[in-house]
Amino acid sequence: MRNVSVGYQINERTLLRSHSDAPDEYRVTSWTPMEISLVDLPADATIGIGRSQNFEVVQLPDSGDTQRKESTMDNKEQDQPNLDVIRREATAAERARVTEINEAVRGLRLDQSFADELIAKDTSADEARRLAIAKAAERSNDTIKPPMGHIETLVDEVETRRAGVEEALLHRYNPAQHKLSDNGKRFSGLSLIEIGRELLTQRGVDIRGMSRDQIATRAMLTTGDFPYILANVANKTLRQAYEAAPQTFKPFTRMVTAPDFKTIARTALGDSPTLEKVNEHGEYKYGSVSEARETYAIASYGKIVALTRQTLINDDLSAFTRLPEMFGRAAADLESDTVWGIITANAALADSIALFHASHGNLPTGAAISVAQLGVCRAAMRVQTGLDGRKINVTPRYLLVPAALETIAQQFTSQAYAASASSSINPFAGALQVLAEPRLDTASTTAWYMAADPAQIDTIEYAYLEGNQGVYLETKDGWEIDGVEFKARLDFGAKAIDFRGLVKGN
Repeated sequence: MRNVSVGYQINERTLLRSHSDAPDEYRVTSWTPMEISLVDLPADATIGIGRSQNFEVVQLPDSGDTQRKESTMDNKEQDQPNLDVIRREATAAERARVTEINEAVRGLRLDQSFADELIAKDTSADEARRLAIAKAAERSNDTIKPPMGHIETLVDEVETRRAGVEEALLHRYNPAQHKLSDNGKRFSGLSLIEIGRELLTQRGVDIRGMSRDQIATRAMLTTGDFPYILANVANKTLRQAYEAAPQTFKPFTRMVTAPDFKTIARTALGDSPTLEKVNEHGEYKYGSVSEARETYAIASYGKIVALTRQTLINDDLSAFTRLPEMFGRAAADLESDTVWGIITANAALADSIALFHASHGNLPTGAAISVAQLGVCRAAMRVQTGLDGRKINVTPRYLLVPAALETIAQQFTSQAYAASASSSINPFAGALQVLAEPRLDTASTTAWYMAADPAQIDTIEYAYLEGNQGVYLETKDGWEIDGVEFKARLDFGAKAIDFRGLVKGN
């Protein structure tokens, strides 16, 4: 064997010829051999060992004995194959096929049954891979959709249990308004003590041998479930009663919030300055806006009530729910008393003149409600002037009357009523909304008023502490009593801001 295969690295080369339709020719001037091997069929037949020498080829005859020995040995090897090697190779090949098929199917997120089917049919790994890709493409066209974001809200058992007890207690308080869900039905019919026992048990407290008094004490003071639930129930009954109480002042007043308890200064701006003609090359003149200021502040009002262990033992839920309900109504009444008190008290404004006064142009000669007197009061409001003395044309929108005059007021504002006039028409039909308030009866059963829409001009403003609109309930563990204390709190204030949107008719 004289043929050679050489592997080498070219270090330097020189271009001999450049061809446009064939590779360029180079002469390698420096190279480094990497490997040299003797081969039967060389890549280049001109390369070999001793190619410049002439060798004599000597052929040795094969003897018959040699051929017979080789033939005998070959036959023996063929007659006795190594079965263990063949078995191991076959097993390894099958395992590799199964593994490749399973990996191909799982990688494309196909069902395992598809892989089992391919394996059972003796499908080759390459063919199985092709079939799996085709199956995945078919499924993608039919069912696969782009992933969507998903948000799931989880509620733990403690929150679920609290909500169920709260629902059951509210249902006992007002079945018509508070319906029971399946969660609330679990606690329906249980007494307060039984509910306390259930809450303690769920918390892992051993209540065996405890008296009703001990259960009440542990439920009220040891765990947070019962006070939390009762506070929620009390707050809801409080807010419902507060919102249900009639408040007739809201249509003609404006609500605001205050960040703190400091004095609130409300500035009433006057008319905009009159625009003056500017000649060519003329100058624009500065104008000013007149202003008046009213001040007031909000104050805190409240009361504390206690839910004792005696209430729990006696199962006196009505006493517990009625007190917050009464507080809610009391808070709403306090607001109404404050606002209507501004009208009936007729206190002085920042100009040291009473709210309703001849100097303010909102106190014409008094008379009972009639078409004529309604016309007088409407005209008085329309001719009101701003701080700069210009007419602001305010229009009355509401007719404020005591309960004693409600029917008469409705007659003179109803579209179905014809006023006793020569024209037999009612000019105020649908023009005024009647607001009847019994607090006005306390001051006078004959006095009545007209008010403008607060969107047109300020009248009376009422304010809450920022973030505490309306009445709120706070709870804490009792110190002087065995139980939980509930404090109802209202931060509120009100003030007449401008007299021009109010008129007293009698």
